[in-house]
Amino acid sequence: MTSADEKTPEDEAPEEVRPINAGNEAPRRPEKTRQPRGKKPDSRKPDETKAKNRAAEEKEGRRQEPDALASGPTGIAGSDLERRAASRLVEELESRGREARVQEVRIPAPESATITLHALITVAASLAGLKWPAIGASICLVAAFSFYAERGLGVRLLGKLIPGRRTNNVLSPPPGPAWEEVEVILAAGYDVPDSYPTGDWLANRFSGRLTTDRILFYGGMIGTFAALMLRAVEIEDTALSIFQTITTAIPLLVIAAQVDRFLAGTPVATQDDLASARDVMAAAREADDESEGDSGIAVCFFGAEGSSAGGAAAFFSNTRLKLKDGCALVNMVRGATGTAPEVTGSEGDLMPTRMSPDLAERSPLKPKMVALRAQTAATIARRNGLPATTVVGRGESGVDVVLDAADGALPDNGEDR
Repeated sequence: MTSADEKTPEDEAPEEVRPINAGNEAPRRPEKTRQPRGKKPDSRKPDETKAKNRAAEEKEGRRQEPDALASGPTGIAGSDLERRAASRLVEELESRGREARVQEVRIPAPESATITLHALITVAASLAGLKWPAIGASICLVAAFSFYAERGLGVRLLGKLIPGRRTNNVLSPPPGPAWEEVEVILAAGYDVPDSYPTGDWLANRFSGRLTTDRILFYGGMIGTFAALMLRAVEIEDTALSIFQTITTAIPLLVIAAQVDRFLAGTPVATQDDLASARDVMAAAREADDESEGDSGIAVCFFGAEGSSAGGAAAFFSNTRLKLKDGCALVNMVRGATGTAPEVTGSEGDLMPTRMSPDLAERSPLKPKMVALRAQTAATIARRNGLPATTVVGRGESGVDVVLDAADGALPDNGEDR
């Protein structure tokens, strides 16, 4: 689940979070004439009436075009439904005049598996620490370091012991030399997040301030380590025993939550799950039309986006990928209906990553800056040195902010970030 926090651009990083788009009603889009990307405004003003009529005709024509995405829903990461959705995305991109290809990549095991593994190790460390406190504390410290590295920094350690799986990324243009000329990557996920009743309840109840990762890391792992270190220096009393019992119960409860997650079954997919992909396609098409096909924009639909951005992590870890200096990424996630678009100032849970919300600072919509607890493709791009942010929105206003952020990433329109 994602959550968000409104902040001013002057702040170093968001400190509080709130539900995305909470109380954020969409304002009316200011009228403007968008200039072709990368070109300065022409002093000769076009006939605004004719331009508006032509735009309306093109929009109506696109509405009547067949939509390959309407032939079926998507699915969870690594599923057959997700793979079929990838093929439909390629078909839809090609129908819009873009070359596209499916990239099969290997991704880590589901989040529930790695959370369960680290929780079990913490419980084992606590039990071992009853007889050998120093050994138990060492084991707990290893588990905490591995969990923080994997869930906070995206570096797998103990998680490598769990077999991975495969997903598909949809890339336009296809992998090759063309990527060296890409100036902006427009991205979105297309999978359905796993069912997680406990995570949903925590997000709704605590507005993202309390998550499973934080409960396990701080309450379970750090708490157990502290209790065992006290035992190691021969501090024994009833209060310490009660404290260690509580810290050991926390990972057990987390394991129970993951079992409940498994029993919840596969979530029901709908066509609305592909809304962000449709909006990104609309933004790419508008940019291509304005620049007559030379927009410098690439489109990426990442698989396993709802599973810690697994597809994006595999994409950026490819050593053969060569990107242009200054290339930026604008990601899009679905916002609530009838709310104004927002951009992320930070993303991530245990170790938030500072994003590049200034990409959209010139947008007439003035999107608010928020914080996401989830890890997205923009998080991965930012960790790899690219200017990146996520637009939380949908529909025409969301597409406009995506295009405004893409414009802000151009060398002619902003400073190097």
